[in-house]
Amino acid sequence: MKYTKLLFTLSTTLMLGLTVVAQKDTTTTEDDKPKKAKEITRAYDYFEAKEFYFAAEAFKKASSKAKNRSERAEITFNLAECYRHMGDLKAAESQYKRAFKMDNKPKALLMQAEMLKAQGEYEDAIVEFQNYKKLIPDDPRADAGIESSKKSIEWIQNPTRYQLTNMKDWNSRESDFAPAYGGRPNTFTEVYFTSTREGSAGKKEDGWTGQSFSDIYVTEAERMKKKKRSRRGATPGIEAEQMNWSTPVPASEVINTTAHEGALCFDRRKKTMYFTRCIKEKNQKIGCQIYVADKRGNDWADPEMVVLAPDTMSSVGHPSLSPDDKFLYFSSDMEGTKGGKDLWVTTYNRREKKWEKATNLGSKINTKGNEMYPFIHDDGYLYFSSDGLPGMGGLDVFRVAIDEETGLPKGDPENLQHPINTSFDDFSIIFEDGDSERGYMASNRPGGRGGDDLYAVYLVPLKFQIDGTIVSAKDGKPVSFASVRLDGTDGTSVVVSTDKDGYFVFDKENLSGDANYKLNFEKQKFLNNTADVTTVGVAFSAFEYVPSENIYLNNINLRMKLEPIEEPIVLPNVFFDLASAELRDESKQALDSVYAILTNNPTIVIELRSHTDYRDTDARNDKLSQDRAQSGVNYLIEKGIPKDRLIAVGRGEREPFKIPENYEGLGKELFKAGTVLTESFIKSQSADKQEIANQINRRTDFKVLRDDYVPEGGFPADDANEDGTPVAKKGGKGEVYVVERGDNLGKIAKKFDINLKDLKELNGGLVGVRVVPGMTLKVTAEGDYKEFDANHYQVQRGDNLGKIAKEVGLKKSELSDLNEGITDRDVQPGMYLRIK
Repeated sequence: MKYTKLLFTLSTTLMLGLTVVAQKDTTTTEDDKPKKAKEITRAYDYFEAKEFYFAAEAFKKASSKAKNRSERAEITFNLAECYRHMGDLKAAESQYKRAFKMDNKPKALLMQAEMLKAQGEYEDAIVEFQNYKKLIPDDPRADAGIESSKKSIEWIQNPTRYQLTNMKDWNSRESDFAPAYGGRPNTFTEVYFTSTREGSAGKKEDGWTGQSFSDIYVTEAERMKKKKRSRRGATPGIEAEQMNWSTPVPASEVINTTAHEGALCFDRRKKTMYFTRCIKEKNQKIGCQIYVADKRGNDWADPEMVVLAPDTMSSVGHPSLSPDDKFLYFSSDMEGTKGGKDLWVTTYNRREKKWEKATNLGSKINTKGNEMYPFIHDDGYLYFSSDGLPGMGGLDVFRVAIDEETGLPKGDPENLQHPINTSFDDFSIIFEDGDSERGYMASNRPGGRGGDDLYAVYLVPLKFQIDGTIVSAKDGKPVSFASVRLDGTDGTSVVVSTDKDGYFVFDKENLSGDANYKLNFEKQKFLNNTADVTTVGVAFSAFEYVPSENIYLNNINLRMKLEPIEEPIVLPNVFFDLASAELRDESKQALDSVYAILTNNPTIVIELRSHTDYRDTDARNDKLSQDRAQSGVNYLIEKGIPKDRLIAVGRGEREPFKIPENYEGLGKELFKAGTVLTESFIKSQSADKQEIANQINRRTDFKVLRDDYVPEGGFPADDANEDGTPVAKKGGKGEVYVVERGDNLGKIAKKFDINLKDLKELNGGLVGVRVVPGMTLKVTAEGDYKEFDANHYQVQRGDNLGKIAKEVGLKKSELSDLNEGITDRDVQPGMYLRIK
């Protein structure tokens, strides 16, 4: 990290010899310790003033002036610290290693392990963390380093869907970071960011990095670049990278001064800018502060300091306003900070026209390290960077869910993993409104142009595709020009045909995630078939990256069989007790498949046939098979199949089974295709084969007699929606459903036979709303909900108990009592609250 901490942590540059942190004067009395050499004193003065660039040069010269090995080890350790602060991790690791060899102090070994981790040398880092643990067994930093290094290896091997592209049009050879969306509200084509490039208003050389002072720059998207044909297999550019961006220019002479400016945000109207300014005054310690400026025509009004810290010696920076401008998040080292820099939140008192006393975000977020660059997003998460929470090294990007009412975190922070995070510094992430799919961030990972570079962040989409082949169940040959209809709980209804090879495909543009689909397969002279497919809860591991389209694809492949109606279809597992025609439970399950076929093929009439083997007399076999066939027919009639679609036929032993091509049933390895299992053939086989052959002959099958059945009076009116989904239960008193664990809108729609679109409209649209257990939903289209609506209020985004109570004429406590003691923390958009 060349620059990321400087804009915030560096509070002042002081003259040599006037250090901020008190030190013992090594030259004042004869009783003090022996005088340090002038070069050593100069190095420490630079170091304490956080002028690490100059301190490093001074320490290198001072090393030869050390009086003993211990003093040389201390100088070497501090030289390593300088390199660490400047972001030269390899040099820092080398100096920590030298320092440990000089005096074996465990701290140098720990820092060497941290530098290895920060360079992505995780296996070597684990070894050094283990060595450190042997020296200091009780220090939790050893186990934390080992665990985070192991996790980092795992995250690199299993990256998330995010993709990063260097914004070369924006970046310079210096440091560029901390982006923010400007321009008109709800647009994302004007981006402000911080830069230390040449041409900045601050001409001085910074003592920490050796770079220029920082300024705020702005760039605008002008038009899409002309798309080039990518070579086969090349990854298409991210959308932001395909834009033509104007050359970044300083934002304003009013904003940019000879001091450091950067790390900014805007209010929701993009009319007010909050930014960080770090002023350096000779012989003074002044912390960084947040300033605010209002838009004035094409420029900005004079900035005013926002008072957030109890004194000007504390540093405050990195502002981020919530989408409703209610909360201001920032980073600070003021009193109450748990480590280096903590995240805080405050609200604006409009009556007194000032910001309230800030609240620390707590120990789950803030560590002994640094938490910086907060970004509050309308997806309900606060994004931030930390080098104290377990991560991959350096600054990592995290997110944590935020309570809409209090603005405080709820739950634990989540590391955004690789490739957003690396062993280097990854920070200052932002996203467009509405989702966390497109945005920008900064990183000093290898491959950039300068110290810190800006990157476009893009969440590669998950796509689904359903394809497959249809073959004849008789011989496995393709069924060409069959009709395949797809209907989904998301409202999708598409029909395609198979090609000459029996292949069909429903392209990814027709399918969505979180939906259930029913496929119907039809072809004349074949029985219809169906299949169910879901895109709900599909694991990421089931997707494959497609470079040419820059997507992750889950291809669901089906091989469907259609039964020709001219061939008898054998039903497996239709069993009877010896000499009995009573259906067993497993026989009923097999006949349920016949019921499904008859339901899917409402125009067929079948002959349900029962067969015996040759043993026993013909007369007894004929009667037993006829009784068994009639038992099957009676069962299907009981389930609702019209009796004039069913004919029971007992075939006795008169129709021995013929082994078909591609036979997969009992005895498939014993008998060749075309073999007829006659009595004479069976008696010619071994005893074991005879038993299997007789068992094959003892079967129940059905044969389609015709496919033009029309019931008396004709078929009823079509009871399906245009999109193929069942008609919702309409009219009557409206039902309500309490959401259970594992439910989603698609599952609920299917459960109550209601179109997903109708379900959403019935419940106020549910835009951006996730259903949660315990939530109540209306589920009857065109149902009567007058009584329910009179007694309930549907929560809208931004509501709280106080606001709702006032609107419905209740006290907040009364509203809470009516809803089982609910609190503001429990209130979620889309839920219904009882008001009577």
